[in-house]
Amino acid sequence: QQHQQQQQRQQRQQMMPLQAVASAMLLLVASSGCISPAAAAPEQGIRLVGAGLPCTGTQSLVVALNKLGYKSCHGIFFWLNTTMRSRWTSYALEGGPLEPALETLLEQGYDATLDVPTVYGWEDLASRYPESKVILTVRDSPEKWYKSFASKLHFPTGFIEFSMRYVGWYYNLDVDGFWTFLDRNQEKIGCNFRKNQTEELKASCIQGYIDHNAKVQATIPSDRLLVFNLKQGWKPLCDFLGVPVPDIPFPQRDITKGITSDVFTDMMDPILSMNFRPFLWFMPLHFLNFYLLYRLCRCCLRRCCCRGGSKKAASEKKDS
Repeated sequence: QQHQQQQQRQQRQQMMPLQAVASAMLLLVASSGCISPAAAAPEQGIRLVGAGLPCTGTQSLVVALNKLGYKSCHGIFFWLNTTMRSRWTSYALEGGPLEPALETLLEQGYDATLDVPTVYGWEDLASRYPESKVILTVRDSPEKWYKSFASKLHFPTGFIEFSMRYVGWYYNLDVDGFWTFLDRNQEKIGCNFRKNQTEELKASCIQGYIDHNAKVQATIPSDRLLVFNLKQGWKPLCDFLGVPVPDIPFPQRDITKGITSDVFTDMMDPILSMNFRPFLWFMPLHFLNFYLLYRLCRCCLRRCCCRGGSKKAASEKKDS
């Protein structure tokens, strides 16, 4: 027995250097950014629930919250993640369970939710995380909200459509499925901007906005809810969250009206850039491939033409 104990002690001593090396390698990889600190940290759950509908300043609020120490998930990100899209479709639009959908947020370290489809889970999320706070973003009036929503890029064309479809094909993102996903999210509140707008559709959409906001305000206690218009700036938001007011202008973002400077600004953001990383790699490399392929085809075509012309001239000379 003493001999066995001595062997076990020797084995443990032999393993100690290996464990130390493994720990050092793990620390090195984590510090290099290959392993996110958020992934190694214990789950803290959702700290902030966004209950505001689209076109109420949710894109700007994502940037603002990220600067205040949150990691916010926005509806735009669902285009680049089909797993998130399918699970949240199941939960928010088909009555499926919350937990699989919620897992897609927690495993990426998100602690704040904004925009569709997560907005349709505001009540369940607020109940699931009783310590969380709820923000209801609003516009000046329901009519202004409708006008803003109607002005979005609902029918991309030209270069934007080509880029979306090529990126979607390359990363297997199901672009047509994404548009169906957006349609279903809009229909949940009585809107559909992929159809020609009529007075009936407009009235249905506006009423959906009014009913949604009224339900949120009737359900969430006032001390836990902030009804927030982005025109109010940093102070009411920071007071509500209990954080200092940043010494910078309140951000303004809207990339759903087309390719604007906001896209490139967000690409420079350390958090938001992760959602645009496919574009950062895709655009230069693949347009370079297109250019090289074009030059190669042009060169081959010219050589074939020159060779054919040379043979014809040689044949005519021989005949003469």
